[in-house]
Amino acid sequence: MRASEADMPRLPSVAVSVAIGLVLVAITWPLFGIDVQNYLLPWLGHIRDSGPVAAFAEPFGNYAPPYLYLLAAVSPLAALISEPVLLKLLSFAGHLLLVGAAARLLAMLGHARPWRAAALLGLAPSLFVSPAVLVQCDALWAAALVAALTAAIERRHAAMFAWCGLAFAIKLQAGFAGPFFLALALARGVPLRFWLLAPATAFATLLPAWAAGWPLGDLLTIYLRQTAYGGALALDAPNLWMIVQTLPGSARFGHLATLAAVAGCLGYVALFRQRLATADPVTLIRAACLCALLLPGLLPRMHERYFFVSDVLALVLALVRPGEWRVAMLTQLGSSLAILAYLSGVHGLASLGAVPMLVATWLVARPFLFELRGDAPHLSMGAGTA
Repeated sequence: MRASEADMPRLPSVAVSVAIGLVLVAITWPLFGIDVQNYLLPWLGHIRDSGPVAAFAEPFGNYAPPYLYLLAAVSPLAALISEPVLLKLLSFAGHLLLVGAAARLLAMLGHARPWRAAALLGLAPSLFVSPAVLVQCDALWAAALVAALTAAIERRHAAMFAWCGLAFAIKLQAGFAGPFFLALALARGVPLRFWLLAPATAFATLLPAWAAGWPLGDLLTIYLRQTAYGGALALDAPNLWMIVQTLPGSARFGHLATLAAVAGCLGYVALFRQRLATADPVTLIRAACLCALLLPGLLPRMHERYFFVSDVLALVLALVRPGEWRVAMLTQLGSSLAILAYLSGVHGLASLGAVPMLVATWLVARPFLFELRGDAPHLSMGAGTA
């Protein structure tokens, strides 16, 4: 159902959002996260020294190959542009892809001004700081997940699983949305042959590196090595465990956190495997947002950026239902405080950020929980939906 423009709050034009974005880029241009010096620059240096293809003859870096392929693709430009700037430009290119994917989703949902809305989404603090300061590739896998969600709403299940596979191939954190797509596939009875497209796509992204000489066993275990962090219960993630970690003897809660995440995942699939069969598009957005909040909210050893896709989906939900800006504001506050904690070393900020993130999770989950009791607020698209 397409709402008239008069039903929606006025949004700044794309030109205004771009102008604001350029000002923010200028302000943050000298800033680079510590991962640039510690990881990204050495990887780019290895590619330049060895060559864009020969660099993959041996393992390097602890990111999955798709991002390293992009580094190899842009490496010749390092002769013209300084390497740190090149890395930042690559991150901003991913950010633009995310804005485009969000615009496509918003248009499919019937938003009257999808590009205006998507441009505004791109200015959200927790999303903008990723390319502008942290110089990360989170926007790339988030864009693939948004494309998967768009395909899911359009019932293009082959494309949905292919996009899921690509998202997972870019970053392990794409798995936070896995229970949603699993529940949706079960609810709709999607044939198993479509399910196989996700692992097939992910595996296909490994083939160029394997062909260049990178051992397949090493490629298949990159994500296992990424999880080999220390014993901290939370790593500046704005979740429950960041608060628990401040208590004496909190280390013993590690196994409890893992069990809670497994139980939450199973409970989510059990709750939604029937509910999603007839769900309207906005309910699907809400259910996906809940999944992206639930998993990093329950898992131990989460980082400050791991609510990235929930931040995106909360903003999409707010843009199609203006009355739901509370969730978007809360997730922005939670993630922004966590990122500030990481950048400043003041870890108490992440514990503080856990409070709005927990409240946001409750607000997203509440209609579904009330539905089980038979008194849920209306979940389908209606008045106030763009």
